[in-house]
Amino acid sequence: MRTIKSVTGFMGMLLLLSLLTACATTAQFKQMMDGYIGVPIADVQQTFGYNYIERKLPDGKHVYTWVWKEKGVFPGYQTPTTIQTFTSDKGQHVIVIPGTYFPQTPYETTCEFSFITDASGKTLTWRASGNGCAGFRGPGTVLGPGSNKP
Repeated sequence: MRTIKSVTGFMGMLLLLSLLTACATTAQFKQMMDGYIGVPIADVQQTFGYNYIERKLPDGKHVYTWVWKEKGVFPGYQTPTTIQTFTSDKGQHVIVIPGTYFPQTPYETTCEFSFITDASGKTLTWRASGNGCAGFRGPGTVLGPGSNKP
């Protein structure tokens, strides 16, 4: 019984930690995106790459949209088997509690984010949606002319 309580407590702590991490990474994402307000869109394009969708709005503004996707599979695992022994007036007893198997789980995260610029190309605001925006740390290395430095 003690093993079950400790596993339950551990799982609760993991859930709490993941919720706190999600809040922190959402704030980090917002801070990263806010850092591009007032920046020329050419600088944003250089940072995020040129695989964006551009839309012209009726008032002369432009919207530039990027999509980040990640797919994968969390591996399956099995919790350990627990063996408990105790002694009673009828002798020694052994209880074997088999571990639980959790199958592999596919996942997909997406973050679609857009920057809106004025007619001169200066970013005014941004918006983002998707289940992966909090985990998006920005682009990795963007390759282009002159970027293959040793």
